[in-house]
Amino acid sequence: MATKVVRISEDALGIANKYAKDLSEAIRMMDRLIEEKSTPPIDMKALEKMMRNCIAEEFENLQRGY
Repeated sequence: MATKVVRISEDALGIANKYAKDLSEAIRMMDRLIEEKSTPPIDMKALEKMMRNCIAEEFENLQRGY
């Protein structure tokens, strides 16, 4: 694996050390955490369609007497 020498401030290194012992592993851990927390944007049109269908089904059930 290739390596590079980089400059990093002491406070940033301290933060990285909270995630892992070495900087490379800390960066990988932070990236993994960001990916886990990222969610795709909500498709409002699809959500509206799903809600309309659900409400329509419930109205039909009420009309049938269920």
